[in-house]
Amino acid sequence: MSGKDVILSIRNLYVNFYTYAGVVKAINGVDLDIYRGEVFGLVGETGCGKSVTSRAITRLIPSPGRIEKGEVFYKRDSEFVDLLKLPEDEIRKIRGNEISYIFQDPTSSLDPLYTNGYQIAETMVVHDKADWNDAWKRAVELLRETLIPDPESRVKNYPHELSGGMRQRVVISIALSNDPKILIADEPTTNVDVTVQAELMDLLKELQKKKGTTILLITHHMGLIAEMADRVGVMYAGNLVEIAPIEELFENPLHPYTKGLLRAVPNPLQKIEKLIPIRGMVPNLIYPPPGCRFHPRCDFAKPICKEKRPPRVEVSPGHFVECWLYAEEEVGGKNE
Repeated sequence: MSGKDVILSIRNLYVNFYTYAGVVKAINGVDLDIYRGEVFGLVGETGCGKSVTSRAITRLIPSPGRIEKGEVFYKRDSEFVDLLKLPEDEIRKIRGNEISYIFQDPTSSLDPLYTNGYQIAETMVVHDKADWNDAWKRAVELLRETLIPDPESRVKNYPHELSGGMRQRVVISIALSNDPKILIADEPTTNVDVTVQAELMDLLKELQKKKGTTILLITHHMGLIAEMADRVGVMYAGNLVEIAPIEELFENPLHPYTKGLLRAVPNPLQKIEKLIPIRGMVPNLIYPPPGCRFHPRCDFAKPICKEKRPPRVEVSPGHFVECWLYAEEEVGGKNE
């Protein structure tokens, strides 16, 4: 682990999904350190493994998925514990309390049978943070902080009585209720309009500054990453192919996939006739390509790219890339 104040360290993580069509090799040996108090952005196209990686942290992989191997070290009370080896009752004390989630779909995150206020308050009561009376008052305050009008009435509403954007703000209120040390925000602004998106991002920034909350922000929105993140990791087909400080990534992207992603983002300061797409298709992860998983779509692929997975190389301080363009061919990468 890095000498910096690492709060979460993922090592050699593999996750497979066992389907009737075959074994989907969804996460393929991910290594990642997240530092205390930072906003770490995780980007990549749909299906690249961003959400699966985040759910594996607290063992929330749904069936038929399975964590095959790996370690997830979380710094708890100044000592690292491997979350993948904790007993279930211990991981429950952490999940939703010290490590909290904002999931992408608020409809599936909320129980239609209980009021919004009950679901926010219950999170605090279950983790012994407050009694019901204090938790209910705090629920009203959280709805106010997340910009829901007339929160005293909205706590008594059921999820179906709110708009999609308001439901998402209830989910954010639940995630913030216990003042988590790590907040995992998985596409947190998908269901809200642009003005509310800006307000919610400001809220998360304020939370980070005031309480030192560490945020793992998962999105495919490069503009959001540029505005929010301190560092960013780029995922492709279950591999973490590049990690860099945010300014470094935009000014000097190294991996061909990262370059392709940034080329596909419209730039309002430049007149471009048409955007340049990344050729080809995302691979079928039941039968992933050997070697570097991006090589069938890469304009710079060499013979070794088809044979061996590239090792991770630190090209400049804090800027890591997995690509044979930057590695010595004698060095062996991880096996598939």
